[in-house]
Amino acid sequence: MRTYFYLVFTFILTSLSSGKAQQLFPLDESGYLRTLHDKIDAEEPDSIRAANYLLLAGYWVTKDSTQAKDALTKAQSLKKSYAGFSADFMYYQGLYEATYGTKRAAIVCFEKSVELLKKKTDAHSKRMLAASWYQIGYLQTASKGYDILVEMLTKHCIPLVKEGVDEEMLAYYYTQLGLTFMSVGQFDKAQEQHDDALATLAKLSTEGTVHFITYCNLVSNYCYKPDSKHAKIYLDKAEALIRAFPTSSQYSNFYYQEGMYYTTIQDFPKALAALDKGVNIARTKNQAQLLQILKFRIYNIYLMQQNYPKAKSVLEDLLQEKVLIRESVNRKIVYTQLAKVNEAMGKFPEAYQWLTKSAALSDSLQQVNLVEKMNELEVQHQSVEKQSKIDALELEKAGAALAAKNKNLRISILAIAVLLLVIISVLIYFYYRNQKKLNRQIQINHEQQLTQIAHDRKLEAVEAVLQGEEQERQRLAQDLHDSMGGMLASIRMAISRDLDRSSAVQDPKKIIEKLDLTIAEMRRISRNLMPETLRNLGLTMALRELAELMTNKALHIQFEAYDVQDDIPFQTQLAFYRIAQESLSNVIKYAQANHVIVQVSQHNQDLSLTIEDNGIGFDEDAVNYGLGIRNMKNRARLINGRLVVSSKRNAGTTVTVECNV
Repeated sequence: MRTYFYLVFTFILTSLSSGKAQQLFPLDESGYLRTLHDKIDAEEPDSIRAANYLLLAGYWVTKDSTQAKDALTKAQSLKKSYAGFSADFMYYQGLYEATYGTKRAAIVCFEKSVELLKKKTDAHSKRMLAASWYQIGYLQTASKGYDILVEMLTKHCIPLVKEGVDEEMLAYYYTQLGLTFMSVGQFDKAQEQHDDALATLAKLSTEGTVHFITYCNLVSNYCYKPDSKHAKIYLDKAEALIRAFPTSSQYSNFYYQEGMYYTTIQDFPKALAALDKGVNIARTKNQAQLLQILKFRIYNIYLMQQNYPKAKSVLEDLLQEKVLIRESVNRKIVYTQLAKVNEAMGKFPEAYQWLTKSAALSDSLQQVNLVEKMNELEVQHQSVEKQSKIDALELEKAGAALAAKNKNLRISILAIAVLLLVIISVLIYFYYRNQKKLNRQIQINHEQQLTQIAHDRKLEAVEAVLQGEEQERQRLAQDLHDSMGGMLASIRMAISRDLDRSSAVQDPKKIIEKLDLTIAEMRRISRNLMPETLRNLGLTMALRELAELMTNKALHIQFEAYDVQDDIPFQTQLAFYRIAQESLSNVIKYAQANHVIVQVSQHNQDLSLTIEDNGIGFDEDAVNYGLGIRNMKNRARLINGRLVVSSKRNAGTTVTVECNV
């Protein structure tokens, strides 16, 4: 399940962390909008009215371009009495450009805002400066990666709001930093930042928008871990907070998180129902971008359900609506997913066409990045050239006579520099050649060590398996002695007793029943030695028979098989069967479970087996594995596979084995 989440992880986080999230409107949006209009209509100074017009522009910028532009125009008409108008106006103009213009134009606006604000020390200026730095970092993530956003948050935004003692904005930037770590899959680091946000928010007397955003980010982080128990805790907190504001546009974000949670616990009907609610609200609130994000999550659920026609339909809708795919990175992801869905449906020509578009877009993105880098270098080069010309003119004006006097000295210094450069080049060459030889020798030694380690591990695995087989022989000998030996002795005594009486066998039915039991016991022991079903019918039927055989009144074993092929090498099938046999035996002996899921699946050449129970579990750090589990791991190692045992006390145990066939 986590693999399916991560499939579209970067796409979703890139969209959710858009610039509009910076605007932190109160959950009571209608009340907030009414307050702004009241202050604008009241007999307030022009500076206050202008400031509220800018706030109004920020509110409308992602909802209605006409009203946003109108508010900016009206604010500009009142700028004469607004001391800090230019800096604030450039910030809101940047938001407008980021939504309806170009990234480059938006970055220019935010950079101008930074230049105007960075020398000011009042709290409002620091908040606006932090906001501008954040937008600059966010808008460059597509071209420079998430490092630039982390740098802006840690070097500028968080220190600035700490200086301004704005606990709410500090918490917001902490959770945005956590969201950034989530975008690259570093969920533990993300959790640390979200925890810092919670600790900061605990200092506030009332809950507001930042609380809600932090709760939603925590839901996402716990879902991706995955940890549905903690995700539900923060989902409930977000719901309790938003419930008081039934008209808030944040409801669409809440239903997105609710859909995430139900997807995590694989309750797909509830997940789809929640996402449909979010879609309806996003459509009503004219949240075009969030509407398509919700649809992309619906696509992910259909993909997990292998409902490829519906998944394909959702992707085609995203292409038609052309909101999220305006970003080339997102468009490439949609093309790639369409290729995979068509391939899964067997529509290989269509899959090839979408894959070709994706590849072409990759080349285009690389070309755009290269051009941007070249432009940056060109700008730097031009700046250096201009500075060099200025310096040259100043030097020429200051002392042409001094330049002539030192001409010979400069020639000497240049000759010495050239000589030193030649010497350094020669030394570097010899050093490089020797280092190359040394690295080669180190590599050879390392490869030899790895080969020896692999050989030793193989030998250890063989010895351990032989030890396990010897133990199995002892157990079978004990079974033959205690079970079949006792049964045959009983039959012999009954026949001898009748012969001693010089009469015919009195009750032949009882002797036949004992013989039948002996034969059944012999078959059970034979099946343990080498399951006939495994050799004749394959791994799937053998595991299904094993699950049915070991099911009893106190323990239900659910068996599932997906796409397992018939051409798997017999040694691999036997190893998987023995591992399943040992795992189920351990469940019966120790787990105190009443339900077990045995699932075997194959994807291309990758074969995997999972045995998951709902028993008492154990503490992995405190337990010492016995011979059984060690033998299971050695069997996996002999087929070049990997076995993982994961468990928590009172939370069941999961055994997973994977190998390439």
